[in-house]
Amino acid sequence: MKKFYILLAAATMLSAAATAQVSIVSAEPEAGEQIAFNDGIKQGDVNSDEFSSEAQRKAERAAIRKERNTLEFNASLNGSLSNFNSKWQSVNGNTNSLTGIASVLFTHQYNKGMFTLNNKATGKLGYTNSSKEWVKSQDEWFVSTAPAYKIADKWNFGADLSLRSQFANGFDGDLNRTSKFFAPAYFNVSVGFTYVCPDPKFPIKISMSPISMNAVYVMSDEVRYGFMDRAFGAGTTVSSLKDKAEWFKPYCYGLTLENGRQRYEGGSSIQIDFDRTFDNKGIFRYRTTLYSFYGWINEAVQQSSDHKDYYEHIAPTVRWEHTIDIKATKYFSTQFYFQMYYNKAQINSLQTQILLGVGLAYTFKNK
Repeated sequence: MKKFYILLAAATMLSAAATAQVSIVSAEPEAGEQIAFNDGIKQGDVNSDEFSSEAQRKAERAAIRKERNTLEFNASLNGSLSNFNSKWQSVNGNTNSLTGIASVLFTHQYNKGMFTLNNKATGKLGYTNSSKEWVKSQDEWFVSTAPAYKIADKWNFGADLSLRSQFANGFDGDLNRTSKFFAPAYFNVSVGFTYVCPDPKFPIKISMSPISMNAVYVMSDEVRYGFMDRAFGAGTTVSSLKDKAEWFKPYCYGLTLENGRQRYEGGSSIQIDFDRTFDNKGIFRYRTTLYSFYGWINEAVQQSSDHKDYYEHIAPTVRWEHTIDIKATKYFSTQFYFQMYYNKAQINSLQTQILLGVGLAYTFKNK
């Protein structure tokens, strides 16, 4: 009887297990029934910021800035030394001298589509020591900005703003003060068209501005009064010259007593720029700028005034600068600078200066 109960219990367990495992699922849909599947996969753009790192985005922005911006910085220190002992000086009469000239050049060009912005800043300051006295030999700073919009394959339309002055005080041979910071200073504004040569071997730009403005500032009374004393005599008062011919004659960097501290001229201008580096290593570089301005608007106004016989006819102002850089090594260079300048309002003669220096130089370019 005990064996019977054991067999009955085993049969009951097998029957329950079989019943639990058996199920029938219809694999075929009924007529007209549609089977729908639920898609739980999230859709998204693999290039979105959610999947890119901050470092990648910074690198992309830096690449865009580098593509749009071209930077150059150049700094140089040139000098010369001549020294003779007392015996040499007693025979030949030579004088010991030491000259040092520091110069910097910064250029920036921004391009985006049809728009271009060119910025430039230069500075030169030099002194010469002779007979135990330091004398300024070179002093000038210049900044300019030129926004332009491309209107044709080789032509741009835009403006050019520039400001030029000096850093330190200047004296003539009689130790009379002839210049200070912003005395004089020259501010030019022009609007017109620029031709840009597409050939990289001849990178010339010609800017023609039918409408231009040229301003001269002498903001130091000490400089102005010094020039007035030398031009009209010591102790001369402004009121004593009013309505006389001297009232309308230039006496200080183109200023007249009528002008006061600043003078503005309207007219037209033209500027030609050329800047090319020869050789793949940049050993030889030549830069030149020719700028000319003619104040025909002021000339017409003066000739229609009641005092036209007192005014001097306005002549074109011309400034032509040449710079040659020769790099012997990465940090050693030679620079030659030559300038011709004509401004009848200052002096009715051609002014020239020549500078030849050998020394250290450093250049940075981002491209």
